[in-house]
Amino acid sequence: MSADQLPASESRLYYSLPLLMGCLVFANSLGGDFVHDDLSAIRYNEDVTSSGGGATDGRGTSKSSIWSNDFWGTALSDVKSHKSYRPLTVLSFRWNYLVGGFNPFGYHVVNVALHGAVIITFARICRHRLQTTLRTSLMSASLFAIHSIHTEAVAGIVGRADILATLFFLLSFSCYHRLMEGGEEFRAGRQCFRWASSVILGWASLTAKEHGIAALPVALIFDVTTTSHYKHFRLEDKRTRPAPDSSPVTCWKISQFHRFTGTGIAIIALTLWRVSILNGQLPTFSDQDNPLALSHHFLTRVLSLLYLPVVNMGLLLAPVSLSYDWQTGSIPAIVSWSDGRNALSLLFYTCVALVAVVAFNRSNKIVIWSLLVMTIPMVPCSNLFYAVGFVVAERLLYMPSLGFCLLVGHGLDNLLIITENVGDVNQGMARAGLIQKIKRSGRTEGELCWPKLMRRLIVISTVVTATSLLTKTLVRNEEWSSRKTLFSSGLRTMPHNAKIHYNYANLQRDLGDWDQAMLHYRRAIQLWPSYSSAHNNLGTLLLGRSAGPATDIERKQLVDEAERHFLQALAVHFRHVHARYNLAVINICYRHNLDEAISLLIDSLSLDATHKPAQKLLNFLTIDRHRSPPSVQGGHQINETGSTDKRSHDLSKKNSITMNDLLLILLEN
Repeated sequence: MSADQLPASESRLYYSLPLLMGCLVFANSLGGDFVHDDLSAIRYNEDVTSSGGGATDGRGTSKSSIWSNDFWGTALSDVKSHKSYRPLTVLSFRWNYLVGGFNPFGYHVVNVALHGAVIITFARICRHRLQTTLRTSLMSASLFAIHSIHTEAVAGIVGRADILATLFFLLSFSCYHRLMEGGEEFRAGRQCFRWASSVILGWASLTAKEHGIAALPVALIFDVTTTSHYKHFRLEDKRTRPAPDSSPVTCWKISQFHRFTGTGIAIIALTLWRVSILNGQLPTFSDQDNPLALSHHFLTRVLSLLYLPVVNMGLLLAPVSLSYDWQTGSIPAIVSWSDGRNALSLLFYTCVALVAVVAFNRSNKIVIWSLLVMTIPMVPCSNLFYAVGFVVAERLLYMPSLGFCLLVGHGLDNLLIITENVGDVNQGMARAGLIQKIKRSGRTEGELCWPKLMRRLIVISTVVTATSLLTKTLVRNEEWSSRKTLFSSGLRTMPHNAKIHYNYANLQRDLGDWDQAMLHYRRAIQLWPSYSSAHNNLGTLLLGRSAGPATDIERKQLVDEAERHFLQALAVHFRHVHARYNLAVINICYRHNLDEAISLLIDSLSLDATHKPAQKLLNFLTIDRHRSPPSVQGGHQINETGSTDKRSHDLSKKNSITMNDLLLILLEN
């Protein structure tokens, strides 16, 4: 009995194999901590930690609301919002918080469980919706289960957004495909329920993460390119129950027309709804976030963005150099036609076009679905409509990798089938006595056993590749277990990435190794001279050193250098609140220029009225000296009174205002 002829119970047992592989390979991620974006999205996100629908401030207004804030807890109406609207994912984080607080173990368990659900759903769609062989579905699901590119999505807690979006994407397609199949027991109510389920699950995918909007377009294009073929026309004709006074052809056309029209309207409605959430504002990012898409040279921008899909395909084919960040300096820009990477881009798009043409002409459902899943979910983050805040993100490949894994599994299965068929031909020739005649003609027996050798080679290559991927995934899981291991791994794989040096410097600063921190801040500035945050943080460490044991000359040099870095941060980023605050500290402690300090503090509060260190310091300088504090309302200065000369005199006489008071207590890092 072949694998495709197994009973349903044994087939379900086979499906458990990729599930077991996926759970085991990510089991060592369960002990990981909150790292990188997990801190902003979970630990410091009031939408996750608030007990009710939204915490309220003293005026009774809501400070946290899952349905009106972005993924990071910032109001969507705020100009600083990234517009990443993922309420379903935030709800899952809140559930984790209510159950286990800030224990990261529970968050990781949910991620691995959701990954297992995606594996099972993917395997069943391959087998029962796309009609692949059991061997194809098992190989594809197993490859998906252990692929190293999924480490960021599964081991990184915020990667749950990609897993949830993918799970609902698959469920939506499954419902839509059942709608396509119809059946002899066709009932309008059941078909409407399937269509509505597909749309609702597509909406759920979109609210888990933005590229979930691809769920319905993939289903619709798949429907158009497969059921419109003549063979599928006849199949649909047989499965549809015609009306008494109409022909089967007429009934089939109406059914398909209704499907296309309804799904098209749903896609437009979801798109308009998602655009309306932007409140008329696109997210704004700096050159540091995405230097390729925000390049001022049109040719550089076009050639570099055309090359990015090649990078993504390379990560799927050979996930050797993986990094948690692909921003500044990770992928050099392509500035001219003579760059050799343009040849890779041309080769890539030519191959994709040829495969697509052949697949669509032959109406190969497996290849068509694979190509659609690999391309359409990447459109929202392709920089085609607007610049996104990253160059490459490994977790975004979680959904497109479904198509890649299916192509690989389908290709391997076809190769095995070819070698098996040739082997069967050789056996038939042996029974007919033709093999002995061929031997007498001078051919050796080894020349007739090449199919067997090919099968062995395919199996050995597959096992070696799977073992390599599994090992890489296990190692990568360990790298995602803590900030220290993650940031250290980034230095090894992306030494020319300024942000990786900046993050590592922040880690060393928190660990108390200021020498290493300053070294990597300087390296980040060397790689990206306009890195305002690196300038500011380096300045704070220099200012901190000036408060320690040092001669007057050394202290003056440290303060002067710190001031230069703060000014450089403001020159690059005029609205940098922390740099203004730190300059105010210098003017108080070293320049004794109270007017300038208060002016800088007021500017800081006009840019960010919630900046608590600036509020505390400004109140200290005004209220404690019997002055009326300047009130800040709506981000603008309202009132400023008092004698500046008297303030400067009071400041110079007050011994309590020292660097230890202001720097160690109020200094903003």
